[in-house]
Amino acid sequence: MAHSHNHTTPSLTASDINRSFIIGIILNSIYVVIELLYGWQQHSTALLSDAVHNIGDISGLLLAFLAFRLLKVKANNTFTYGFKKGSILASFINSILLAFAIGAIAWEGIQHIMHPVPTNGNIIMIVASIGIGINFTSALLFRNKKDSDLNIKAAYWHLMADALVSLGVVIAGLIIKYTDWYFVDGIVSIIVAVVILFSTWSLFKDSVIGILDGVPSSIDSKEIKHHLTDIKGVNNIHHIHIWSISTNENGLTCHVSIDDLGNIPIIKRKIKEELKEHNITHSTLEFETKKEACEE
Repeated sequence: MAHSHNHTTPSLTASDINRSFIIGIILNSIYVVIELLYGWQQHSTALLSDAVHNIGDISGLLLAFLAFRLLKVKANNTFTYGFKKGSILASFINSILLAFAIGAIAWEGIQHIMHPVPTNGNIIMIVASIGIGINFTSALLFRNKKDSDLNIKAAYWHLMADALVSLGVVIAGLIIKYTDWYFVDGIVSIIVAVVILFSTWSLFKDSVIGILDGVPSSIDSKEIKHHLTDIKGVNNIHHIHIWSISTNENGLTCHVSIDDLGNIPIIKRKIKEELKEHNITHSTLEFETKKEACEE
């Protein structure tokens, strides 16, 4: 049975991803120091609040890096899946940190509108432009892998959101330079906060679904049931449970009703092949005949 599913994962090795995290953390740390120095020197709350947002971003990267390392920890008697679920938990914490950052940006924006502070538009533009470069470069390190791992997706959106914040600060600096409208950076901050909120909502939702063992948003359980029932020899599929084991690994358990228990090996192989097409790599199947009264 040929079904066309697009689940091709880019061939990035673990060491590539490790390197991406380390480079991202170092680049962002250097930029935070630059922003804090110039923000303090110029009394620019726009640069200072962006620096605080970037500090939140670094902690998000550190969390994502930690979660990626947890995926490699071997299972034991207590944690039979290892610490893979830790990657979903880290993704959730990441989205919460981003929510706090959104709140901080919006609050700073309101303060800037109510109490404008004279600042140097040129310096704001130069420093924020460096931020766009650093954050965009860091985000590109994760772009190829972001669709196959919720955690790397979190790091990617964190960095893209930061590049957007820096762009907002550049625009504010440009307007301030030519008009002396110092309240403008407050307005830009609020607009950017709203944009980030929309871009990270799905990240928050996906991680909550993962924590509560819900069906991942990338998987359609009705479609899977339909494809499995199409397999020759399968009467019906019931008691389906699909959940996220980690940010890039899904599991399934179900009962499979068949006519002839002698066909189990062939049917099992076909079912597992079909599930892999849907990015479900860990499956447990219980076979039964129509005559059997299902225990559940």
